[in-house]
Amino acid sequence: MRYLLMALGLLLALLYFTVGVRVGYVTLTRTYLWNTTGQNTYTFRTLEDGQRVGVTGSCQVKSGTATIRLFNSSGTQVDGRICTPAPQPWALEVMGAGPAGLYRLTVDFQKFTGNIDLRETFKGR
Repeated sequence: MRYLLMALGLLLALLYFTVGVRVGYVTLTRTYLWNTTGQNTYTFRTLEDGQRVGVTGSCQVKSGTATIRLFNSSGTQVDGRICTPAPQPWALEVMGAGPAGLYRLTVDFQKFTGNIDLRETFKGR
């Protein structure tokens, strides 16, 4: 049992110093991140022209940055926000509208430590 705990601790340390540690799933639950670097991508489908789609929520940053971008179905960025260190959580609303199709949300992490709570949001015209 002692060796198993040591191996688990070594694995967590390796993750922390390479890609970071993530607990949760962005856009589904509040996600806690430690020293995270990389990119997450999510897609949303709209069925009507002009339907608004995106995410709302908050991010609290202790160190690093998280850049949130929303791209429409033609690949053009329609909205974005950058979460930087601050004493209070940032309120976020990243929304876009346009032709029907797949909208892509990307979240780029650069040595990010903190938490993000994003929720999918769909609104009519």
